[in-house]
Amino acid sequence: MQLAAYDDGMIWSFGSMGFILVCAVLVIWPTIAVWRAKTVMSRESDYKSIAEKAVMAQQDMERELVEVRLQLNDMSDRVKTVERVLKDVE
Repeated sequence: MQLAAYDDGMIWSFGSMGFILVCAVLVIWPTIAVWRAKTVMSRESDYKSIAEKAVMAQQDMERELVEVRLQLNDMSDRVKTVERVLKDVE
């Protein structure tokens, strides 16, 4: 009889530890999943920010390139004018 009571206590102990372990896993697993999702979203927002900055930089470069092209065309016209004047002087 005494041995049976000892066995029942061990069963309850291991059962309780198993139940606590299962409950802990059921709480910890979703918490880790939420944490991972938050870090992924954070990284995605960082990548989005970097992409937006890159697009803005590209647009600025395009505007500057247009300005340089206009200046180059103006310089080309001036050089042509100077060449004509020099030909006329000869």
